[in-house]
Amino acid sequence: MAFAIALRLGHWQVVESGQLTVQLNAQHSLDTAVPAKRGTIRDTAGELLAGNLAVDFIFAVPDQIRRPEEVAAKLAPVLGTDASNLLPLLSDKTKPYVRLLSGTRVDEAISDQIITLGLPGIFLEPTTRRTYPERSLGAHILGFVDGDGNGNYGLEGHWNKELAGLPGHLRAERDTAGNEIGFSDREWRPPLDGMDLILTIDRTIQYIAERELERAVIEHKADGGTVIVMNPKTGEILAMANQPTFDPNRYAEAARNPEILTNPAITFSYEPGSTFKVITMAGALNERLVTPDTTMDDSGALSIGGYTIRNWDGKANGRITMTQLLEKSSNIGASWTAFRLGKTLFYRYVTAFGFGAPTKVDLQGEGIGIVKNPKSPDWAQVDLATNSFGQAIAVTPMQMVTAVSAVANGGLLMRPYIVKAVVNPVTGETVEQVRPQIVRQAITRETAASLLQMLFRAAENGETRGTLVPGFKVAGKTGTASIPVDGGYDTNQTIASFIGAVPASDPQFVILVKIDRPRDEPWGSLIAKPAFAIIGQELTRYLKVPRTEPIPPGVATAEARSIANALTTPTATARAGEATGREPNPVVPAIVRNAAPQSGTNQQSVPTQPTRTLLAIPRAPVSDPVAPGAVHRGITPAADRQPSPQARSSATATNGQIIETATAQAIRSPVRAR
Repeated sequence: MAFAIALRLGHWQVVESGQLTVQLNAQHSLDTAVPAKRGTIRDTAGELLAGNLAVDFIFAVPDQIRRPEEVAAKLAPVLGTDASNLLPLLSDKTKPYVRLLSGTRVDEAISDQIITLGLPGIFLEPTTRRTYPERSLGAHILGFVDGDGNGNYGLEGHWNKELAGLPGHLRAERDTAGNEIGFSDREWRPPLDGMDLILTIDRTIQYIAERELERAVIEHKADGGTVIVMNPKTGEILAMANQPTFDPNRYAEAARNPEILTNPAITFSYEPGSTFKVITMAGALNERLVTPDTTMDDSGALSIGGYTIRNWDGKANGRITMTQLLEKSSNIGASWTAFRLGKTLFYRYVTAFGFGAPTKVDLQGEGIGIVKNPKSPDWAQVDLATNSFGQAIAVTPMQMVTAVSAVANGGLLMRPYIVKAVVNPVTGETVEQVRPQIVRQAITRETAASLLQMLFRAAENGETRGTLVPGFKVAGKTGTASIPVDGGYDTNQTIASFIGAVPASDPQFVILVKIDRPRDEPWGSLIAKPAFAIIGQELTRYLKVPRTEPIPPGVATAEARSIANALTTPTATARAGEATGREPNPVVPAIVRNAAPQSGTNQQSVPTQPTRTLLAIPRAPVSDPVAPGAVHRGITPAADRQPSPQARSSATATNGQIIETATAQAIRSPVRAR
């Protein structure tokens, strides 16, 4: 027996020595990566938009669990699962360590309950989970962090390396519970926490933009839309809203429809329609080929290479000036202006304003749109005409707002950006300060000033006439663009937009409102312009922009009630067809060949989504409000809309009706009032 024991000991100590030593070291050695704390994301005022929540992984050591059935029965109700799901894991003695709930993190409340149970072999592993306290606010700007800690989309994706930091490393001895033995030898490399990001985004402005965009989408039964607010002097993005949107805390639900995670403001391209006439006119003015008072004869139709170009209403405007061209939104006039420029100069200005190239905004997934090369074999003279009024050319909303911001900034094109500072969370030191960056001088300062004055006339006289933002001149342009489909253009659906600068004399911000496929009206003047007016009015008040114009007596209250009633009671305002007892005329195709629309580039807009619930914002009656954007919805617009024999009906608010403008209290604390 002694000889047998000696042989057995020799076998273990000599033959099996190496493997047993490895197993022993594995049981007593702790060799693990220590995750770094992910950096936070805050708005321009320091309000938290993305942070970290302390949570725990739950793991079990099966060798320490003597009665797995009993442990599973006690643990299952706390974890919200069935004991039969836990029992196989707790009973598997072949595994020294197993995570429960498939590695799902649990919050502090569940962790406290597990600690109270005091179950043998059940342990907590501290970690963090990304949290977005404002839920869907700025979702496409932020992106999200997945279960593996990787940033996806938006800032989380573009700035993932800076936000994630570098993990540390710990090598030491551990006890039977897996905890480090404090007096043992250890190797320790601390983690480097991720950097914090400070944004140009203003949480309040972002909230206003999202609220009004959602109102417009719901009221007009649209598929979706985009609002961007930019400081034209610096390129800072103050707000970027999209519909439909998602909650980054619940990104897995949104991922069932991956397209909803993509930021339409920078990725999806669209044909901008008449808003692109701003670029055409900028080039012609800058080359001194025209002045605001230059005249041309608008016959209402223009034949080019087998195609017929028509105005939006199919009618002739007669002799008009360049200012009236923008007021009446003449397609024939825009084509005439582009031909004065010629293809070389026209596309030189298209490129100078940044179209066909990324703006280099610091977000993940930017698109570049589609601009035809005039030297390519498939380019024709008709492309010069159609591109001049924003058809057969595709741009992103970010490109469009950046280009018009150049006009508002004395011709200087700025690089748009959202992150203004990168901060070390430990020391509070600013590691990187982002400065405004000039891309190029697209047009002269004189040209920009002249064009802004023309756009003021276009916004004041050419559309739904009236004061857009009481106390301020607004320079702006509407757009009603046909949507390309296979074989031509969809004559039943449009993209309605309005882009403008406030105040026109010295723009402090530029706003683009784009609504995709509205169902009740096709026109930018009736769909996008009212939302622009509300946002513009609230921004001038919130940013304390000094008034440039007096407010005529009675304008503020009357127009505030008119637009508020139209926005808050979608069914109260009759459609044009219902008001006149006839259906509105269809949009006149701008480009016709052999009685069929010209085929354009097939660009998809924001995907169709079910009607979404309006943000529930508590409101208070306003006895003497400063008017939101004033739009006389009862007057037939002079451009970008089909004429109607009767004025469009508009319901009038009663004295007791709540005026749906944000009060000063709502602006001071907009999100927490939700």
